Amino acid sequence: MHTITPARRAERARQLAASLPHASEALLFYARIVEFDGDEEDLRALAMRHGPQLLREAARDRREPALTFFRRVLDLRHPPHLDAPHSNLCPRCGSQPQAGVLRKEGDGSAFHLFCGVCLTEWRFPRAVCPRCGGEDLSHFCSEQLPHVQTRVCEGCGRYLHVVDTLRDAEACPDVDEIAALAVDVWAIEQGYEKIQPNLIGI
Repeated sequence: MHTITPARRAERARQLAASLPHASEALLFYARIVEFDGDEEDLRALAMRHGPQLLREAARDRREPALTFFRRVLDLRHPPHLDAPHSNLCPRCGSQPQAGVLRKEGDGSAFHLFCGVCLTEWRFPRAVCPRCGGEDLSHFCSEQLPHVQTRVCEGCGRYLHVVDTLRDAEACPDVDEIAALAVDVWAIEQGYEKIQPNLIGI
């Protein structure tokens, strides 16, 4: 398992925010989340001060989207455990994958899925949709983030971003996935739906 410290993830978020103005607000907020070390009320105050507008409003009114967000952030520090792993679900907490990751392995690379809830990575077949098991995948890439590929399943209409650490060794799956915000907007406009929204809600 590849462990990236909260400090390294926050540093990466700030680094990408400086070069990607369209995603800077989301990345800077995520850096604060990664470094967060308080209780639910402290997290609510953080969301109300620095979160995206919808989250600020939901946090103020204590609506369900904010409560779900708070549970996900607090779960990062104390992830649940499952006894029976599933190939397309996180073997640690049972969540759907937030992103894919390509990591160097031997003379080539291996494909892993990445859980945005507990930060676990697990191997998965590269040419299979982690949502429906289909193999009719299309791939898209942004010029701004050439190491982040968007894989769309034409069968179920779901997508996820794949972070290629061979192309950018400094990449952090949870952070670089958020940096692909412009591609998320494009995918949604095309009628696709992300397999698992990130902590920013996209």
